[in-house]
Amino acid sequence: MTKIVPGEYPKQFEKTIKIKDGTKVFLRPIKPEDRELWLEFYLSLSKMAKYYRFFSSRPDPDEKMIKQYTQIDYVNNFALIALVKENEKERMVGVVRYVLDPKSGNAELAIVIADDWQGRGLGTKMLIEMLGIMIKRKVHKVVGDVFLENDKMMQLMRESGFKFIGESQYGIRHFEFAL
Repeated sequence: MTKIVPGEYPKQFEKTIKIKDGTKVFLRPIKPEDRELWLEFYLSLSKMAKYYRFFSSRPDPDEKMIKQYTQIDYVNNFALIALVKENEKERMVGVVRYVLDPKSGNAELAIVIADDWQGRGLGTKMLIEMLGIMIKRKVHKVVGDVFLENDKMMQLMRESGFKFIGESQYGIRHFEFAL
């Protein structure tokens, strides 16, 4: 297994996948220079997509938020992005990430797919790729929260074998998956 060096770009996780309709999508870890791609992606999300993913529908991210999501160490904070070519331009259409709690070995998982790419199997493929990375990284358990009204994410988690535990008064359900 390749030694993990914090801050060193893990090229071994670059991969081209095919989604349900045969479209090829390039997956790779996010890089600090993806700032503009990530910003365009964030700004393209609907209010509901932002709310479901970030638990806020903030119209414009501040610099701190942009850095938080694009400048990662690839160890305790890891993100895969999905890229496609549209009109000769690269476009980010999905992000799956985890944030590891080194003490417990558990990692919080989050996925967001561009509104116009939802329902095409990209979220499922990205989840599978990320779970594979988490297994290689020896993550013990995947955890996270999802709004009950987020039907697509609830379905993805259910179909992927995630266990739902508890529900808050705010309509948020906690999920877990032992690796």
